Amino acid sequence: MATSTVLIIIVGMGVVTYLTRLPLYFLTVRRYELPPLFGCILERIPAAAFAAIVFSGVLQPGGKSDFHWTNLYIYAAAITAVFAIFTRRGLLAVIVVGIFSAAALNQIFG
Repeated sequence: MATSTVLIIIVGMGVVTYLTRLPLYFLTVRRYELPPLFGCILERIPAAAFAAIVFSGVLQPGGKSDFHWTNLYIYAAAITAVFAIFTRRGLLAVIVVGIFSAAALNQIFG
């Protein structure tokens, strides 16, 4: 691919990225009061994005759907969920438990 094509693609991706963020920027600059439902939805976007990343990694390791009992990532996710529910720790602690439980299960049973 030519250098000019790559540069056009990079600039285009940057423009599209910032154009999608402009409406929210203008809402914050003008200090509009958002409806409560819209504010509630915006607060939950980071958790939804994180869940989308995690669930695809757990349920589709290697790019293929794996719902069998041999999928160790499902067990690691269950251990992590129980830890998160009962300890109410921060996100970093939950991520660390998830990583260690996946690594331990893979080491023992993998």
